[in-house]
Amino acid sequence: MKLSELIIHVGDDHVQLQRLDSSLVGGQVKKQDAELTFATDRQKGMALVGVGEQTHIGLIVWLPVERLPESMRPKKGVQP
Repeated sequence: MKLSELIIHVGDDHVQLQRLDSSLVGGQVKKQDAELTFATDRQKGMALVGVGEQTHIGLIVWLPVERLPESMRPKKGVQP
């Protein structure tokens, strides 16, 4: 299933976007990868670690900046 098909199936009104670049609270670059720490909705986060019923899942989707609408592009020279 393509991502666009998944969103259509779930329905636009039920999809929430969270930009990681504006949610980062920590991170480090390792030899082979990077480890990012980000903040999110408390209830969703608690469910992911086993406290409460899981009602949502999260997906990481990487998009090329040059393909984004201008309004969504990160400001040049500004660190999140």
